[in-house]
Amino acid sequence: MNCLVTGATGFIGMHLIDALRQHHRSIVVLARHPEKVSKIWPGTAITVRHGDLDKAASLKGVCDGVDTVFHLAGCAHDKNDLDPALETRYWHTIVEGTRALLREAAEAGVKRFIFVSSVKAMGEGGPDIQDESSPVTPESAYGRAKLAAEQAVLDAGRVHGIHTTVLRFPLVYGPGNKGNIPRMIKAIDRGIFPPIPRNGNRRSMVHVADVVQALLLAAQAEAPAQQVYIVTDGVVYSTRDIYDMIRAAMGLPSRRWSVPLTVLRILGACGDFIGKVRGMPFVLDSQVLSKLLGSAWYSSDKITRELGYRPAHTLRDALPAMVAEYQGVKLQAERSLAS
Repeated sequence: MNCLVTGATGFIGMHLIDALRQHHRSIVVLARHPEKVSKIWPGTAITVRHGDLDKAASLKGVCDGVDTVFHLAGCAHDKNDLDPALETRYWHTIVEGTRALLREAAEAGVKRFIFVSSVKAMGEGGPDIQDESSPVTPESAYGRAKLAAEQAVLDAGRVHGIHTTVLRFPLVYGPGNKGNIPRMIKAIDRGIFPPIPRNGNRRSMVHVADVVQALLLAAQAEAPAQQVYIVTDGVVYSTRDIYDMIRAAMGLPSRRWSVPLTVLRILGACGDFIGKVRGMPFVLDSQVLSKLLGSAWYSSDKITRELGYRPAHTLRDALPAMVAEYQGVKLQAERSLAS
């Protein structure tokens, strides 16, 4: 397998590159900043090709000699999703950038193209479990861009005979992550994350190692082309479950009480007002509260059945290492301030 990886220096990308190196694959990396790749993997046989998804001309020849493309690059999801400028940026990078890369892949005779998408392409979740047959009604600019890019990938596969696969991931956790779970760990450590009540909400997540497993399976399995798969760790979590697990991993006593929903909604309304006055979202507003209390859970039965995917990690297992990582960074920062 001669692989091209976009987004190699991102959270998932770095784990994927390490796995490909262990499998002794020939690796080409698309990078806007080649020196960053050399710094992360010094002295390796990784080929770096300079290019930018925002500049189609810079992608010329990037897929030459490649038979498999792992397309991870794009824009990170931003909380302030209603900003028109952000929607334009999402569309330009995620949709138009993917289309430009697909043209290069087709011209170079690439055999497989794996696209990393998000469950946000389906919507924001709901009370019922969702799978690949569920209606897709993205509510955010990010979700709409991801869905359009998915369609471009599947269409290109049919037109050019490329074996294309779309993988939709929920929240991804694991070592090196800087997303919602590490932010929750920090907030709990600082004593500013309230004990959320149990309201029966259900959420899906997936460990980065299992994300990599799914990517490699998609690149190797003899399965039908032009498929979409949802990938989870197979566990359903409530926000209160996550809160309790983080406290346990940090060695903190469990909380036997919770902040009433009425109080949380008042705090969310206050956050809406503060955000409106400031002109930017507040740390806790109605939108954040809705996500904390809402459900977004998914089935990964299809990829288990068709590709043999078997998740090997859960959040409970991963949290001790993530907490240790946070505490190490915190200690280093404290020492820097003291010196």
